[in-house]
Amino acid sequence: MFTFQQKLKHLKSNLKSWNKREFGNIMEEKLKLENQLQEIQLQAIQMGYSEDLKNKENETQLLLNMIYQQEEELWKQKSRVQWLKEGEKT
Repeated sequence: MFTFQQKLKHLKSNLKSWNKREFGNIMEEKLKLENQLQEIQLQAIQMGYSEDLKNKENETQLLLNMIYQQEEELWKQKSRVQWLKEGEKT
C-alpha cells in the first residue's frame, strides 16, 4: 500500500507540471490578453482603425474567448470536485 501511495504522489506531481506546461496559468493569460486588447483598442482610437489593428484585435479577441472557455471549464471542474468531496449536504 505504501508503494501505491508513493506512485500516486509521483503521478500527482507529474500531472501538475504537465498542466503548467500545457495550459499555464489561465488567470494570468486572461489578464495579459485583456490588457493587450485594451491597448489595441486605445491605439485604434488614437490613430484610427487600420487593417493591421483590426486583424490584431480580432486575433486577440479569439484567443481571449478561448481563455474564457477554458476558465469556465476550470470552474466547472472545481465545482464538481468540491461537490464530490462534500456530497449532498442537505
